Amino acid sequence: MANGELHGYGPLLDTFVPRAVGLDARGKGTRPGWPGGAPVIRIYGGRGTGRTAVCQALHDRYVNRLHVAKWPATDRAVPAVAPPADGAGLLASRPLAALAWLVHELNAGVPRFGRIAFPRFTCAVLAVVTLEESAPRADPDGPSPAELATFQRQRQDLEQALEDSAGEPAVRERFGALVDATVPLLRWIPVLAPLEDLVRELLRQARRGRGGQGLDAAALRWWDERPLGVPGTGIEKLLRYAQHLGFELPAPARDDLERRLAAAFFADIDAYYRAWHFFTRPLPLVVLDDTHTPTGERLFDLLLTAYAEAAGPDPGRGADVSRPVLVSTRLGAGPGGVPGRDRHPVDVTRIGTLAWESPRGRSPDAWQLWLRAPALRTADIAAALGTGCPRGLPDVTGQISAGRAGLARPLIDAARQDLRRGRDSVLRRCATEGLGRALLGLPPAGPAEEASVADVLLHYLVPERSLIEPLLPWAVALRLDDVRRLPGPGDGEEPAGDRVRAFLRAGHWDRSPWAGEAGFVPPVGDRTLRELLLHRLRAECTPARRGPDGFAYWTRLHSAAAAHYGRAADDDRDALIARLHHTLALGRREEAVAGLHQLFGTADRRSWLAAVQFVCAAPRPPDGYAEQHPEGPGYCPACPGPRPDGRHRAVAALVTRLQDLSTLSSLYTDDPDSPDNRLRQLLSGFDIAYDDQDIATVEAARLWPALLAQGRRVPELPVPAERRDH
Repeated sequence: MANGELHGYGPLLDTFVPRAVGLDARGKGTRPGWPGGAPVIRIYGGRGTGRTAVCQALHDRYVNRLHVAKWPATDRAVPAVAPPADGAGLLASRPLAALAWLVHELNAGVPRFGRIAFPRFTCAVLAVVTLEESAPRADPDGPSPAELATFQRQRQDLEQALEDSAGEPAVRERFGALVDATVPLLRWIPVLAPLEDLVRELLRQARRGRGGQGLDAAALRWWDERPLGVPGTGIEKLLRYAQHLGFELPAPARDDLERRLAAAFFADIDAYYRAWHFFTRPLPLVVLDDTHTPTGERLFDLLLTAYAEAAGPDPGRGADVSRPVLVSTRLGAGPGGVPGRDRHPVDVTRIGTLAWESPRGRSPDAWQLWLRAPALRTADIAAALGTGCPRGLPDVTGQISAGRAGLARPLIDAARQDLRRGRDSVLRRCATEGLGRALLGLPPAGPAEEASVADVLLHYLVPERSLIEPLLPWAVALRLDDVRRLPGPGDGEEPAGDRVRAFLRAGHWDRSPWAGEAGFVPPVGDRTLRELLLHRLRAECTPARRGPDGFAYWTRLHSAAAAHYGRAADDDRDALIARLHHTLALGRREEAVAGLHQLFGTADRRSWLAAVQFVCAAPRPPDGYAEQHPEGPGYCPACPGPRPDGRHRAVAALVTRLQDLSTLSSLYTDDPDSPDNRLRQLLSGFDIAYDDQDIATVEAARLWPALLAQGRRVPELPVPAERRDH
């Protein structure tokens, strides 16, 4: 992390990959660590965990040292392929376009190790293109009418030769002529554009012998051995298979073609390594990012299936097939698919000394090895901030970013920019407890359109900016069902929507558990996202942003939620807790304290501690809100007289302390081991003063200060499951 280096992935980059591909420290090929096939690496993590960065680092580190291919190609222009429409050609497939890009990358020359040829793959793609794919249209930016006319004429000649059963030599000759006519059209056929060099090489081979006999014989024999369901041999069989696909429904035909081309991709790689070479060659490296997307998921599924089936030139060789090393990433909070024994994640730090045996079966799941994306540690952040940073700044940076490097980097850069101002530094002049809010309010480092680093982080987590405003009421809701009762940010605007639901349903969000057993599952479960949305909401709901009525939307939101829960039955404890939560968010602290004081006498201690956390998780109202919305004189039915008693004052002090510790931007500066720890004294006081000791309070007094010091926040502090009275 320091100086921008990639955090936590060293064992993968420096140890596992060289061992898996067979590359020594001097850049020479050696025996791979897993001759029967290395594990297929699947790195998962949320947005900002460095998945894309590690893919780029793998590519940059090993390019020109061995054959390496990375998808998607973020740094080069690759022809776009739209999703296939009804009646679209067989090659109107994003996964096939991605596979063709991998072929293009692996075909690049590497010093000492040459090029990987892909004749099996290229022959099959050309067979489908020449017979089934629609030709590009003539236009000023496309092929000329003469080029298109030549292509159509050669296609008709080939189709006629197949119809007349003219024999293998005639078909080969006409196929070579059609490939020759296809070359000028390559750049306008998305799947073929990356294969231009390979197509030209195939054409050179076809011209070497009379009647096109120069086509790669080993490649055609491999296709002869495939059960394609059509008669013939060599290129004639492959062309008849392409014709046969044209009679099937597009979707299943495209699926069959994708699977066979993935097998051909692996067979070509294996054939390259079977051939004698002066140098021992390291295995190729294939890096796939974003395998959670529809295209990425399908591409990975194709490659993993072919990898597991080991479809080499000689099917009888089984595991004795040279496979590329596959490293993939997936946006997700956990391993994808159904959990099972093959989906237990491994820490990245263990990958360098991994003891793993290549499975002998064909189950794709057995080949996968899931890795958690590493989280940043406070020490890493401190090193990146440099010496002289205020005490507590690395801790609060880690809390806000949740250990995600993509979120920590803007915070670190903004902090470093501010600290360079010396005495004028906002962070240096700030009290330790206020560092988090001050950090979020800093301007971003470098040129940026956002006003604060908090906006940078929010835009990073919500790339579709039109979703941010509709998301604001969702951050206030305690249950999904609450959203429809909350007013939208604009007049007549609905706060709910299919796009927002789909965004929040994505599997990559962390979902931190709230304390207690009540049925409250906030729709915005990711703490960092929720905090940034509430930070934006607090900033928006001020007179500076919205004029004299700037606080009105905050009031409308929480008043609507509190009113809904206020209509529940008197004995509905969950509704009472939710109402007190929104009451505290409206700045009516005494009313919330009175409700918790009354609840203390009717609930068991464990439930009460969970309720206190839940209420104290309420967001603080915007700055200046309390002055314009002063709270009236309070009344507490649990107090014996008109004045607050000792327990009421203790509840009030606990509420103040815990609400201060309910945000990721808060810092807990007390010594958790000190006998004078204020929170421990508060919790213990409920037992000591009233001779009413309960194991839940004892355990909370013991655990909560230590957990708060470690970065845990309200309402995620545990409450014991058992109760014991003395």
